[in-house]
Amino acid sequence: MLGQHGRWYQPARFALLGLLACARLSAAETPPDAAAAQVRYSIEAGPLSGALIRYSQQSGQAIVFSDRLTRHLSTSPLIGRYRRDEALDALLADSGLDWALIDERIVAIYASECDTNDCDTPSETVSNNPVYVPGIEETYVYGSRLTGSRIRRNSYTGAAPVDVFRAPEIELSGAQSLGELLKFVPAVVGNSTSTAIANGGDGTASVTLRGLPASNTLILINGRRVANDGLAGESVDLNSIPPAAVERIEILKDSASAIYGSDAIAGVVNVIMKQDFRGLLAETFYGETSRGDLQTRTNTLQYGSGLPRGSVFLSASHYEQDPIFSRDRAVSRNADARALGGGDQRSSATPDARVTLPDGRTLIADGDGYRPAGPDDLFNFQADTTAVVPMERTSLYGNLSYDFTDQVTGLVEMTYLETDASADLAPTPVFTAFEQQPLNLAADNIYNDFGVEVSDIRRRLVELPQREQHNASEVMRLSTVLEGLHANWNWDVGYSWSRSEASETNTNLVNADRLRRALGPASGCLGLAIDGCVPVDLSGSAGSIGPEQVDYIRANGTVSGYSKLSTISMNVSNALLHLPAGRGDIAFGGEYRQETTSKRPDALLASTGTIGATNFEATSGTRKIAEFYAETALPLWRSQSGHQALYFDGAIRYSTYSDFGDSTNPKLGLRLQLGKDLLLRAGYATGFRAPSLNELYEGASEEQAFINDPCTQAPLAASLPGCNGQQADPSRNQFLTVRGGNPDLKPETSVSYSAGMVWSPSAADGLRLSLDLFQIDQDDVVASSAQFIVDQNARFGSFTDSVRRDDAGNLALVTATNINVGRRLVRGADLGLNYHLPRQPWGQLSFSGSATYLQEYLAQLDTTAPEINLAGTFRDEASEGLGGIPDWKWQLGLRWEHQRWHASSDLHHVAGMTEIVPGSNRRRQIDAWTVLDLQLSYTFDLLAGLRWSLGVDNALDEAAPLAASAFNDNIDGRTHELKGRYFYTRLSQRF
Repeated sequence: MLGQHGRWYQPARFALLGLLACARLSAAETPPDAAAAQVRYSIEAGPLSGALIRYSQQSGQAIVFSDRLTRHLSTSPLIGRYRRDEALDALLADSGLDWALIDERIVAIYASECDTNDCDTPSETVSNNPVYVPGIEETYVYGSRLTGSRIRRNSYTGAAPVDVFRAPEIELSGAQSLGELLKFVPAVVGNSTSTAIANGGDGTASVTLRGLPASNTLILINGRRVANDGLAGESVDLNSIPPAAVERIEILKDSASAIYGSDAIAGVVNVIMKQDFRGLLAETFYGETSRGDLQTRTNTLQYGSGLPRGSVFLSASHYEQDPIFSRDRAVSRNADARALGGGDQRSSATPDARVTLPDGRTLIADGDGYRPAGPDDLFNFQADTTAVVPMERTSLYGNLSYDFTDQVTGLVEMTYLETDASADLAPTPVFTAFEQQPLNLAADNIYNDFGVEVSDIRRRLVELPQREQHNASEVMRLSTVLEGLHANWNWDVGYSWSRSEASETNTNLVNADRLRRALGPASGCLGLAIDGCVPVDLSGSAGSIGPEQVDYIRANGTVSGYSKLSTISMNVSNALLHLPAGRGDIAFGGEYRQETTSKRPDALLASTGTIGATNFEATSGTRKIAEFYAETALPLWRSQSGHQALYFDGAIRYSTYSDFGDSTNPKLGLRLQLGKDLLLRAGYATGFRAPSLNELYEGASEEQAFINDPCTQAPLAASLPGCNGQQADPSRNQFLTVRGGNPDLKPETSVSYSAGMVWSPSAADGLRLSLDLFQIDQDDVVASSAQFIVDQNARFGSFTDSVRRDDAGNLALVTATNINVGRRLVRGADLGLNYHLPRQPWGQLSFSGSATYLQEYLAQLDTTAPEINLAGTFRDEASEGLGGIPDWKWQLGLRWEHQRWHASSDLHHVAGMTEIVPGSNRRRQIDAWTVLDLQLSYTFDLLAGLRWSLGVDNALDEAAPLAASAFNDNIDGRTHELKGRYFYTRLSQRF
């Protein structure tokens, strides 16, 4: 490509577009027959500047254009064989720009009606239009800086696959949050969170590549780190990123610790925000399910404008989502799913007190006294729960760029965002026998009908209102970057600051200290007016707890916290032009970060004084990190024809942490280009994940964890040494568990391998196929597994200090602090398909597809434990599982556009999975699930810039399959969707 200096071409501006300029006098002559020759093009829809660059690369035709003219414009796909004039006319259609040849050698792009702000006195005139050409020199162009490299390159030439979702594709998905969008990406499996998780969720959203925890996937914004979720979170909350301001999302499905440092073991999700936007956009979105719930509203205003030496962009958006309740879907309305082929997960904490006497009898209060408890005396808590959480989000985003000189550009961006989410939970359950401090009903208590002390009473306090969990967050981000070009060196220096504050309030809990006194000896609780205590009738039937008793024991609990990250970074890159096999590149730089987190419970939660919420001690921590990296891309060999070539990619990063030491991680890659059709690639990398501040410094936390106790099954209780021949109560599935941090944790480490191919057959214009094999071997996995400890204790009699059982053999307490004990080995393959058919009179048709196959997912919780292959299985996070790990997950999309019409159709498929039904060793199959999404949009001619879209997700109303072992709603809400058929419409007007 050819470029020029002056007001038309600004090198710093081209740097922002991904152009690296190295001057060299003179240019090659264009062959005389170039204009008439047809060239095969494969240029996808997107920014016009990028399309013109790809035109130059694919045609071999030199081209010059001004960033000021193109940076706010986009273009349609160009697929097939075209002459030069046909290709350029198609790319520039409806842009207000035109093209011309200069000296029959160089294509120049110019404004059809040249504005005095964009043109100087011309030195040449082409087609009666002035074109400013003060001097021509050759400019090398090789793409943009993509995720996974500090070196600018084209999308498909890296040694590892990168998926890119651009703004038009995001719009076609209909998704109103990034968590919702990424949920269907085939490489995303496991325990990603979203507002579809009520009990156990907190209104945040995360992404889990390869089924590894969210802490193993690094989230970036514009290539820079941001603070994690405010409640000492392990990853960035995707709901804190305003989707309306997103230009594209790049997903690197490979380890990238050599490029970015910690957390990138599974890969990287890089969210690129909009910048080159011109005009005013007003947009409104509304959607709801075919059952009339999950009403969703989004209103957006955006403004962008060019400045004499820069640009400004502002975006404001407000989003509201109404709930779905568990009771409103057939699969989720009852925790007893036996009629559907599942298990019975109802609670033994019932509205009528369930009392176990010292003589072993278990009785149920029935209003007239007590009767023996039966197998159906259980409580369906799902009649009261929220399935999809209602949420509100308000976001403001802005950026400002300014060209200080032709060589130096500055960029400032700011984000402010607020979220509010609320979930309804069933009324508080009380299990008196399973609290850290005893809750015994004294023998002389005025409500004791048995005359003996009773330690085991289970009661669902329906006299209290339903519990409500309210989560709020406030996120602020600031980033400043100064970048430029000096003596052919691209450089940038940046400072970024981000802070995420969050709070969680749980209402209608029980004050454990007051309840303990209310159940105690009569002499210690004589009445509110006498000694400030009100006796509570916990052992009675539903309604026996009166308003005065409710007011005495009712409590709320609040926790608040923040995560803060400050970063200073510098990057430098240059081209190595005169290597024997062609052009190479080098980049290096450094980064300094400071991380801080704090999580503060109120006094009641901190003193383990509540029932119905998690009690825990305060958590706080800080650390400093310094990192240095170097990266290169070198041509090792090139054939005389230039059609075959071998390239080497290498990177290394050194990281030193103030709290655990240092780590050095290399990455190596090879790319073999075999003609224009076939690219082979392979890679090797080591990675690491520093233990989070929460994992290191978390205070002791108390919860009722879901654990499958082997001793509740009669055959196992009789044979396993840890059960001591006693069968534990089979009606229980939640057990008191205390977790905590460990400041002696080591980093998790990994070794990754990849090998693949990209095939673009010449016989099929516009077709591109890819296949990439991957393997991740991870050691020293940080785990806090109460389930593992209970299993090992029951089966081998180990962990005796961590497991406490009562005299009846029931689990009373499990202590599980964080330790480096685990190992994972993940193997599989990614497949990709893109096929853009040549444009026809009836329109442009395109296919796109991707799939991930997991050959095996071996998990080992301890070196003494056997490896378990999780591929094709489901185990709920509430039971300390890694969620749904289907062996196949794929999506296939069809796009059609013609003039002002656009249409899309997407199929999403998740293969079936096996699970173990709770309370048994029975295995069952979770059905495969396939949904169809459709969308149609039209841009009106009478009102220029007005666009109307109609869409339907899950058009065939495919119900989510039953997951018998799922705690939330009898489905795997992290993989499947409960909502069913969902209609939406979008109306946007651009001025």
